[in-house]
Amino acid sequence: MARKKVDGLSVAIVILNVLIVGVIITLCVLIYMYMSGKLEQTDVSNLGQEAQPYATTTTTQITTDTFETTTLETTSTTTEPVFETTAGDGTEDTIIAIETDTSYDEEFFADDLFIGDSIATGLQNYGYFNADQVFAEIGLNPETAQTLEVNGFTSITKAKELQPKRIYIMLGSNGIAFMGNTYMVQQMQSLIEQLREACPDSYIYVLSIPPVTKAHESEGQETMAMVNGYNKLLKDMADDIGVIYLDLCSELQDSTGYFSATYAEADGLHFLGTAYKKMLSFIQKSIQG
Repeated sequence: MARKKVDGLSVAIVILNVLIVGVIITLCVLIYMYMSGKLEQTDVSNLGQEAQPYATTTTTQITTDTFETTTLETTSTTTEPVFETTAGDGTEDTIIAIETDTSYDEEFFADDLFIGDSIATGLQNYGYFNADQVFAEIGLNPETAQTLEVNGFTSITKAKELQPKRIYIMLGSNGIAFMGNTYMVQQMQSLIEQLREACPDSYIYVLSIPPVTKAHESEGQETMAMVNGYNKLLKDMADDIGVIYLDLCSELQDSTGYFSATYAEADGLHFLGTAYKKMLSFIQKSIQG
């Protein structure tokens, strides 16, 4: 009987040791992820706040010949090519289109390339563009966009072969719920730098990630606090390195600050067909004025 008690105690000690080792390993992994930037408090610091309409204090408009920036009572003007190819000059700002219609000219986008995730696949699936003009994949984020191959091309090699007039990037919806915002923005900057090297004559535009619906947020997935937090860092990065940030998010929001039912799919994250028309109209009008 004493032998059985000793054996039982030994088994309990072994199990306890295994659990302790498991906890230590988990803590080490979490510490590593935090130190590497893949885990941070950025995404969860505002989760208790109510989502607010995306606020801006600057109105910016791109015209065909000039880029005009109006901040309060100060106005500066530079040509669009200089603005788009000069990094770190500090003149970039959010672009907001004031038009509400969804008209756009297909020819305007004839030489352009879109890079994105499952949301961007709709540009091809709905027939807005052919496969040559869209690099998009389900689950794509700023990190995987640099290395993942689609039909034999990464986003970099596809852009290098196409040499588009303009490159539009919308990435981040896949990641804001589990990747650190700072890390994702760093990866976005890395992607942009590689695209600049591959396509020195292309104009690069960074689109904010779109909003989510209140219903989607209530399911405990992506939230508007996450969306707004990431978009703010994305805009700051774009300003720092001299690329144009397009605030598509605010164009798709309703009066409560969530994804408008006019444009949101049933899952509260993806686009109805009408949202693509809104996006393309917004982009063209922002650039042409």
